[in-house]
Amino acid sequence: MRPALRALLIGTTAAFVSSSASAETLRLLTWGSYAPEEVIQKFTEKYPDIDVEVTFSNNEEMIAKLRATGGAGFDLAQPGFNRVAAAQEEFDIYKPIDLSRIDTSVMDQTMLERVKADTTIDGEAYSVPHQWGTSGIMADVSKAPDISGWGDLCNEEYAGRTSMRLRRTILIGTAFSMGFDPFSLYGDLEAYEDMLDKVSDKLIDCKSVVKTYWTGGDDLAALILSEEVVASETWDLDRLQTL
Repeated sequence: MRPALRALLIGTTAAFVSSSASAETLRLLTWGSYAPEEVIQKFTEKYPDIDVEVTFSNNEEMIAKLRATGGAGFDLAQPGFNRVAAAQEEFDIYKPIDLSRIDTSVMDQTMLERVKADTTIDGEAYSVPHQWGTSGIMADVSKAPDISGWGDLCNEEYAGRTSMRLRRTILIGTAFSMGFDPFSLYGDLEAYEDMLDKVSDKLIDCKSVVKTYWTGGDDLAALILSEEVVASETWDLDRLQTL
């Protein structure tokens, strides 16, 4: 996968909030399923004097919570990497990260550099990559045997039983399914706008087919496990956890 596309699919980043909660308790603000119990257990085994409290949230709620408290109440937040710089500049809710105290060699260097570039303010980085992966399609093949690509989420045969995430990937996925390469069109404004018009028309028509637009992994898992939807856009991690 090309570095540009991989960078667009970064999930969450780690960012320190501006006011620590407690020396004896690590208060983590993160997405559902991004702080597995086995990881917390390993942490508490290594640091038995520190308790861990996890609050599950999403990008919008994280920013709202931290804004309401001026960054207080949590020690570590894990928003999407594109929700760090603007929120910090406007609300001052994070602390810069001392990268010298982190073993960045274990991180994908393309992801690390992209996150640093997008979350650096006045020469200080405010985030490092935590979760990333690919965005694709998940389907219950017993009920939707013909689903093979993004465009099938708009198939009238599955009206009211498909889902998408109403974010950047909905544009990228739909564009590729229509034969466009949005990355190759960045340098051609007229061609890019023409692509956007066509993709927008496609997604408007698709609204009659899509049951709902999910916002987080828990929402998607509930939709699939309850059999409300038979196919959806998904992150690879959510697909594995749902299975």
